Amino acid sequence: MIELGETTMTRQEIDAYLRAPGRFAALGSLRRDGSPFTIPMGYYYDGDFLYFSTTPTRGLTARLRRDPRVSIAVFDHEAIHGYVLINDRAEEIDDPGDVLSLKMHHRYPKPGIEDQDEHDRIWLSAGRVVFRVPVAGAFGMDQRKAASSVYALAMPDRAPRPSGGDRPRT
Repeated sequence: MIELGETTMTRQEIDAYLRAPGRFAALGSLRRDGSPFTIPMGYYYDGDFLYFSTTPTRGLTARLRRDPRVSIAVFDHEAIHGYVLINDRAEEIDDPGDVLSLKMHHRYPKPGIEDQDEHDRIWLSAGRVVFRVPVAGAFGMDQRKAASSVYALAMPDRAPRPSGGDRPRT
């Protein structure tokens, strides 16, 4: 694991971060000419792997079948932020009954969709291909863990409060 000082995420923090709702991944793969191509993707995480579901005709499927090396960033959008990075190889796997595809699909709310079963049927109708990426080598950084005064100035509503005699006068 890469050491990032006091902001380094523990294995448990990485696990919780990847399970948090609402996060997406930026998934980088390689084009035929070797140039990188990054796309936003929803994912499903089971504690050991990140799973991605796509259709058989998408460029991602062709790229990963040709060269499975990936670079993945899962991050949040706050100014003082955190992220988890994974650099590994994607493995195409079977998904009988589209179980993994549906777990990934259901992880993200679909506002305004009244008939979830119909929406699932339409989403699955093009066919799905599932790739998984191990997270064992992942590392993460969470700037919110920093105890520095820079952090306190940047995020005053989340900064640790002084205690005892150091309490500010009001």
